[in-house]
Amino acid sequence: MSWAMISVILFAFMFSHYGNHGLGDSYRIPISHHNELRAIDSHAYIFKDDKSNTYNIDKFVLTDDFVYGTLDKFSEEKKTSYFVFDLKSKEIETFENETSYNHFLTSKKLDQDTERKEFYYYYNEYWNGWRFFLLP
Repeated sequence: MSWAMISVILFAFMFSHYGNHGLGDSYRIPISHHNELRAIDSHAYIFKDDKSNTYNIDKFVLTDDFVYGTLDKFSEEKKTSYFVFDLKSKEIETFENETSYNHFLTSKKLDQDTERKEFYYYYNEYWNGWRFFLLP
């Protein structure tokens, strides 16, 4: 294969769902079912397909079909709120208390004891290794 062909393939990959990592201050992690997690200026967020509601997230767990964890504490009360993002149905459930959150996790057979991580942990996990060499 010629260098020109390799360049064209890498250029096309860069703009695909799995190759786009964000530009400038924005970061992006492609996740299953053609969803994505994004961060801008160290604030991670998720949104539904229609992008009508944006949820700022703090620490979370990423599985094949769900993203779940805590929402960012922007309110004056600094009260912890929880969320579960169903990647298949693209629905986001929010919870004001840990009891209802844990009950929902149990009903979906999700592990409550898994340590929640910050966005940059998952970003580095996804983009390190061979994908690092594909970054522009």
